[in-house]
Amino acid sequence: MSENLYNHNQAETMSLEQLQNLYEKYLRQISLKEIRQAEKEQLIQQPFFAHFREPVLSDHQQADTDPSSPLFKEYLSFKKTEQEKQQQQLLTLKNEFTYEDFFLNWEKNLDQTEESLTFKSNDYTRYHVDQKERLKTEIKQVIQHSPEAWETYYQQQWLKDIDNLHQQRLVSVPYVQQTKEKMLKALKQGTPIYVVGHLGSGKTQLAIEVATDFIIQRKIQQKLETALEEWFTSHPKASKEEVLTFFKKMYQVEHTHYIHLLTHGSKEEIAALRPLFISGSHNLTYEDMFVEKTLTLEQTFQSQSFSDYLNTLATDYNQWLTEHDTYLNHLTADESLQLKIQVWKSFSDLFIAKNSSFGTTIQKMDREILLAIKQGRPVIVDELNTIAMQNLIALNDILQRHAGQTAYITGVGPVYIHPGFGFIGTGNLSTDLVSYEGTNQLNPAFQSRFLTIEYNYVPQQLTGDLTQQEQPEKNELFRIMLATLANPNGTLQLPNAKQSLAELFRFAQLSRLTQHIFMGKWIEDEKGETMSHLELRESVLSIRNIIRVLDEWNLGEEKDLSQALWEGFISSITYPDDQNYILSQAVRLGFFQQADGWCVATKATGEGLTTYDEIREYPYHYVRPTTETLSYLDVIQLIFGNQPARTSVPLTLQEHPNFKETKPMMTLKNYQKLDQELSQIEYSQFLWQFLTEDGDKL
Repeated sequence: MSENLYNHNQAETMSLEQLQNLYEKYLRQISLKEIRQAEKEQLIQQPFFAHFREPVLSDHQQADTDPSSPLFKEYLSFKKTEQEKQQQQLLTLKNEFTYEDFFLNWEKNLDQTEESLTFKSNDYTRYHVDQKERLKTEIKQVIQHSPEAWETYYQQQWLKDIDNLHQQRLVSVPYVQQTKEKMLKALKQGTPIYVVGHLGSGKTQLAIEVATDFIIQRKIQQKLETALEEWFTSHPKASKEEVLTFFKKMYQVEHTHYIHLLTHGSKEEIAALRPLFISGSHNLTYEDMFVEKTLTLEQTFQSQSFSDYLNTLATDYNQWLTEHDTYLNHLTADESLQLKIQVWKSFSDLFIAKNSSFGTTIQKMDREILLAIKQGRPVIVDELNTIAMQNLIALNDILQRHAGQTAYITGVGPVYIHPGFGFIGTGNLSTDLVSYEGTNQLNPAFQSRFLTIEYNYVPQQLTGDLTQQEQPEKNELFRIMLATLANPNGTLQLPNAKQSLAELFRFAQLSRLTQHIFMGKWIEDEKGETMSHLELRESVLSIRNIIRVLDEWNLGEEKDLSQALWEGFISSITYPDDQNYILSQAVRLGFFQQADGWCVATKATGEGLTTYDEIREYPYHYVRPTTETLSYLDVIQLIFGNQPARTSVPLTLQEHPNFKETKPMMTLKNYQKLDQELSQIEYSQFLWQFLTEDGDKL
């Protein structure tokens, strides 16, 4: 960061490649300035703390970020204009895609009946499906052909990753997103879902997010259907473009409204957008899922207000007076008054005696599954396979019914299933090597009622280093790790960024390696031989453990990643063989190096746990490298690959006197094309010589 980014003389010429390099450095410096500004704004109410919390910045850290080169100013202006243009184009395509998906759901909802929720394809549904595919292709083409569109598109994805983590949601990497879409489709069709996987994979969080998305999507769908019908009554001649404009406005309003409620709504508003939830256990009974019966001591006199009781007493007294009106008229005024007073006291005593009794009554209270059925909400039964099978059988009739039908519940009777009801169960997946105590194998007939989805750890390539990845987008675990460390504006601040990124990538590979072995999905060694004897019984670098290590590392503030890996995970492993194997693989991937004072010896199977003193040659001492800032553009090129090459030079730059046009780099494809053209030229020259020299002989 000490380099002056704008040391070019105003008359100095620059190429497109130089301008882009300058732009990337400019983004890094702007990113650092944004971080510091956000920190200051956050502490505006604490002036003393804000003033004395940090050292005075050095001159190079306070360098002016305004570009001094007129050519670079022109390039920045072009980038800004082009990004706004491409962003608008992408937003238009995404809005149209959302509209087609909305209309497709509307079409399918029309096909729902009380007898079945099977969606039958027709000309209209097929049309909207084709339109969605067309729009996907168009979005992909825009991204592939424009560097600015690519940058805008993936910047939004990257910032969404970070926001999801801050909102305690899963990062929407392809593996997560594809599973969510499969589950949402099943919920819309009324199919019960059973999600199984290994510990720490995020099954429960996935189920909660899918159920929440399902609730919000239904609410938005219903509101937009009503809004469009009402709008069309006053705009009967509206064009498709006008409809899309109105739809975009309404969708943004509704979507923003519900997202705001999730984070800032009242307790009741948030609860209405969340699924009902049951934690499964072996002790969970039938009543715990449907109806809870409790004994209560009630005083019947307290069931109504005093005003109601007084009105009832007065009504009965007036009725007595009416019935005895003739008798009272034969009495003197004094006798009549005394009799009325005595009768009122008698009525009062009898009324109090009747309504002040105490007794024990049985009170029934609906539990989560019955509430979900009556209210039309999804319900999640976590750890479904820990519940005794004889209690799960009570769910049979519910699981084979759909919204709009009636299910029979023992002890309750027939209950109407309101639209919006959905059932999601989760369970740990036992294998020959890993068995989760307290879990049961579900009855095959019972499990057949579910759509069973196996959800485990996100993908990560195990071969090569960070610089050798041909398909970086497949390193989804690495992407999640970077999102965990990123600032809200998408930047990363790392000590010795190149080295830290390489270590984080190897940490992702180590984590995925432990996950592969823990799941019993064998991998091959360097010789291509299957290592079927490997096993991890208790320990795995799941997302929870990965985040614990990253928190321990804390961006290299006090320790390097090897030390954090030991303190945050390996030292807490209690099964010796698990610890020794993971430690040996960490060494193989470049951690715990001898040059840094580590001495990790290979241990045989069955040996004891490794202690910290065993693997340290001398006391640990850490010198933190210089912290470097990576912009969002640096990061998205790491996790999504390089942005597409610019196919043409902007006209405004071509006409600038300081612009120096350079020849494009020779790619393999261009080389092959050029080689073919040269071959054709050589062949044409030979043919020409042959015709001119020997043509008379033909």
